[in-house]
Amino acid sequence: MTTQSELGSIRTEILIAFIFEILALVSWIIIIIVFGILGLFSAAELASYLGWHSIYVTSILVAAIGYIVVFLILLIPTILVIIRTNKMRIAANKGDIKTLKELNSIGWAIVALIFSGIIPGIMLLVAAGPINSLEEGGLSDEIIDKMMKLKTMLDSGLITKEEFDQQKAKLTASSAASTGGLEEQLNKLKTLLDSGVISQSEYEEQRKAILKKL
Repeated sequence: MTTQSELGSIRTEILIAFIFEILALVSWIIIIIVFGILGLFSAAELASYLGWHSIYVTSILVAAIGYIVVFLILLIPTILVIIRTNKMRIAANKGDIKTLKELNSIGWAIVALIFSGIIPGIMLLVAAGPINSLEEGGLSDEIIDKMMKLKTMLDSGLITKEEFDQQKAKLTASSAASTGGLEEQLNKLKTLLDSGVISQSEYEEQRKAILKKL
């Protein structure tokens, strides 16, 4: 059953992973800067004694550049993990279960474990199971709010009935599981019906989807 507490725990785990991934990225950048500065400083020191054409100076410069290149390459998977985790964080906050499940991956959790540290990897691995167990169906609070705004715009003459129906169809097609309680979700759905935002058949369809989570 999809509940507020389950999504709340998932959001917390993803947020912790995201924060520590950012810290890992900052650490990588600091290491790159330190190695680069130390390498260039050592080369400059040797050059003052041996001259810039010395093989030792050249070797240190090559090594410093090599270190920088290697660490820059290692930054790529870290950045990709951060981008993916941020998308998961946004999906979880919106209650977009479909997108959250699509982004959920053990493979990416392992990549995070390797390149971003133990904590981000463990948090994503811990969240993987609960994410897979989440059930889709019903309209999210965000979708309901958007539908109510559309109805207000229709009543005010800002949009036509055709535009209203088109946008409502898009919202219904992209609907995700609610982050609230089932009773609250049913009450909001009934409000949509009473205000004329959705038809009786649409109400029954969404109501069945919600009740499947009981």
